[in-house]
Amino acid sequence: MKVRKPQMTNKIKRIDSSADPYLFSDDMNGVAVCKKCQSVYHNKRWSIDEDLYKSKIKEMNIKSIQCPACKKAKDNFPGGILKLNGSFLQEHISEIMNLIRNEEQRAMGFNPLERIMDISTTKKGLEITTTNEKLTQRIGKSIQRAYQGKVAYKWSNDPKLLRAEWER
Repeated sequence: MKVRKPQMTNKIKRIDSSADPYLFSDDMNGVAVCKKCQSVYHNKRWSIDEDLYKSKIKEMNIKSIQCPACKKAKDNFPGGILKLNGSFLQEHISEIMNLIRNEEQRAMGFNPLERIMDISTTKKGLEITTTNEKLTQRIGKSIQRAYQGKVAYKWSNDPKLLRAEWER
């Protein structure tokens, strides 16, 4: 029996920008700032850095645009929808909301385009829409880890969309 050697894998996270029409193509060069959230596009990356924003906004020839996350929120084009249901939710709503906001802040530290678009109340509980399917998954997992319950994930193939539902 042969023993397989471990293969080296590339640790850089690849984002398939062709699947998301809101992301810029790789040929976008230069610096741009979002006029709504003040995030900065620099070196082919978006970041939320107040000092960088202040230094770049003073320069001439800076493009003032809307970032992909702000465009998605404006167009109401979510990447993920998470529904929270159950009587446990009503009893612990403030704790769960804190957990959700903390998870959003943590995700924005990695990728500033991962944001919560809207949190609305429904007859059964809450509905959270996000700009990215991974943030929806991350919030669902953290709520399940903290409060147990059941989470069901339904992935869509064509437009990247995740529908998730948590209940306890």
